[in-house]
Amino acid sequence: MQASDIYSVEDARRRAARVVPRAVFDYIDGGADDEVTMADNVRAFREVRFRPRSSAVTEPTTLTTLLGTTLSMPVLLAPCGLVRAMHPDGAHGVARAAAAMGTISVLSTVAGSSLEEVAAGAPGPLWFQLYSPGGPPQSAEMVARAGDAGYQGLVVTMDTPALGHRERDVRNGVAQPFHFTPAGTARLVGQVVARPRWTMSMARAGIQARRARDDGSPGGAGGPTARGVAMGASPFSWDDVATIRSLWAGSLAVKGLLDPGDARRAVECGVDAVVVSNHGGRQLDGAPATMRVLPAIVDAVQGRAAVIVDGGVRRGSDVVKARAAGADAVLVGRAYLYGLAACGQAGVERVLEILRSEMVRTLSLLGCPSVAELDRSWIDLPGTDRPGASPIPSR
Repeated sequence: MQASDIYSVEDARRRAARVVPRAVFDYIDGGADDEVTMADNVRAFREVRFRPRSSAVTEPTTLTTLLGTTLSMPVLLAPCGLVRAMHPDGAHGVARAAAAMGTISVLSTVAGSSLEEVAAGAPGPLWFQLYSPGGPPQSAEMVARAGDAGYQGLVVTMDTPALGHRERDVRNGVAQPFHFTPAGTARLVGQVVARPRWTMSMARAGIQARRARDDGSPGGAGGPTARGVAMGASPFSWDDVATIRSLWAGSLAVKGLLDPGDARRAVECGVDAVVVSNHGGRQLDGAPATMRVLPAIVDAVQGRAAVIVDGGVRRGSDVVKARAAGADAVLVGRAYLYGLAACGQAGVERVLEILRSEMVRTLSLLGCPSVAELDRSWIDLPGTDRPGASPIPSR
């Protein structure tokens, strides 16, 4: 399968479903409980309408700057767990794809690869997302490692005091922290047999990794130690955030905020960015869609920190809507994971290419020359002023 044959995020999703075992695809594709919030994330973007203007804009720009870093577009790659199970390229390929496309990859603590190894092979800027089921001592260790490895940004995830109940994983025999039950292992064997291409590529990657360990090459026994962290509940308090701020000299973001009061509290702790997120609908089912609460959080922050939003982004037009609503950038998760599962690093690059192309086309049709000029006057948010009324004030 060629990455160039992918023509939309949904197409990447369909192709990924045909490549990886069902348990792996469901881990990417699923959400918590009845998946109400996951579906509403997508629906909330669909309900926003544009207010196009008559203007001959033929070459709009998607260039932007986030916390001092110039990006080709306001799209970052979200931290995601277990990416190593989706394709042999794993987190390394994701980081290389982000650099190739002029943006930032955020490595998850539980991505399945050492943060040092990923940083060593990444030609572009990297952020690190922090989980800490081991508490403050583990947090301090991970923060120090990220700093020593050269990560420019740190993202503290606030919405995992307990793990969401993901019924697709349960049906596939996956227990928390992530491992297969005996019955699940038996089912996985059948799924693996049905996906020979994935099986062979993972087997080759395993052989290469063992050889690297044997000869002491980077990533092997002589390279950085993974010392990975198993996924589990990772509760952070605001006191923890303040402590992490004192330990971390780079850009600091907190992720998992849905309440304007929490956003204000984050700013008081000295963060540089807040991430409006419901964990892609994978934690509390029934939580609000991020696009619905984004404007209120933008207003609460009042420009004192960057605002990033994730959840439900499937088109470049969604990125334009988020920017118009006040976000400085979006994080995409499932969108690039589909590309990774389907075609590895090339698939991630292709998804980003598609999103940027859709953004350019949307801006041109909207009559807006640049993402920098977007504000709420360009969109009609549900429940607010209709087209033709006075524009909603932007931040």
